[in-house]
Amino acid sequence: MTRPGIRQALLKPAFSHLYPGIPANEWQPAAVLMDQVLALRLRKQEKVPVTRDRALTDAHFEFRGVASSGSNDAERQARQDERRRRQSAE
Repeated sequence: MTRPGIRQALLKPAFSHLYPGIPANEWQPAAVLMDQVLALRLRKQEKVPVTRDRALTDAHFEFRGVASSGSNDAERQARQDERRRRQSAE
């Protein structure tokens, strides 16, 4: 059952090998999955920095529900920050 107002995500089975411990084909709150993905990456000590707004990719996860306005603001801010970094690097 979907609770209104809660963004949910589901790991696609084809990518389950990339996320050990996260069940595929199971809807969960997106925030919970995001925390799990970030924890996996920290344990692997990946050199690539990961931000919360980019932890769950559309290629690996499906989504349902409406993102909160706060998450939209965070995504917008992350895009602006990325543009500024690219401009300053040029």
